[in-house]
Amino acid sequence: MIGLKVVKGPASSELAEKLSLFLHVPTVGVEHKLFPDGESYVRLEEGVEGDDVVLVQGLHPPQDTNLIRLLLMADCLRDLGAVSVKAVVPYMAYARQDKRFRESEAVSILTLLKLLKTVGIDEVLTVNIHSPWILNRSPVPVKNIDATGLLATYIMQAGVEKPLILAPGKKGLEMAAAAASVMETDYAHIESRRDPVTGVVTVSTDVNPRGRETVVIDDVISTGQTMVRCVEMLRKLGASKTIVACVHGLFVGSAIEKISAAGADLLITTDTVPNPYAVASVAGLIASHLG
Repeated sequence: MIGLKVVKGPASSELAEKLSLFLHVPTVGVEHKLFPDGESYVRLEEGVEGDDVVLVQGLHPPQDTNLIRLLLMADCLRDLGAVSVKAVVPYMAYARQDKRFRESEAVSILTLLKLLKTVGIDEVLTVNIHSPWILNRSPVPVKNIDATGLLATYIMQAGVEKPLILAPGKKGLEMAAAAASVMETDYAHIESRRDPVTGVVTVSTDVNPRGRETVVIDDVISTGQTMVRCVEMLRKLGASKTIVACVHGLFVGSAIEKISAAGADLLITTDTVPNPYAVASVAGLIASHLG
């Protein structure tokens, strides 16, 4: 009889454990190490011949190491006789490079998706990919799961009522609308522009947040530069409270300290990327899409 097993990729072992509990299936550990020259080594700790496999491996920093390990594990699973391989990639790296912003650039996310197809992955499940429109060009089927509702629910449970929901960027407006729908409140857009060469971010908004509790929501926080500008702007405009929420908390360098210094009252994320501010798990949400 074909079984189902969850393989605990080293980047997402805790999330894989949670997922296995929702699915009521066993896990398979992965022995892993880096050789002195930086090359990756992986070894499955149990057999998978005749099994359907869910491989859980995020692509947060160090992205390239985690990507190589994902490819090695997927190819190894196929070679060892797995019947099918579904890859749960909670955070999809390289999704921000979804087109050629400058002449002759690589479209990195398409290259990554081609690699996932090549190593025998049947389907990919990811959470709030930065550029969902690129999935129409993906050579491998991808389910893009929205975790916005988890963040909105947590904020409500924290006692925040009817805040103004804001999101930077045009794409972010969809997240703001989704969160506002859950919280039965209003939402608005923060115009955000990043210089493609210097990386400098500027923000602006047409709404008046004076005296209101505000929530700035985004799919990913990396260096925090955009979020810092948003929080600073809302404070200057008189917001009484500012909560920062994101699905993927990368928090590169001193991002957390900068966001706090800008005036954020609360910082929350999901557990797609392991971090101390993860208050909502995507495990149940992912499990519901694995049927």
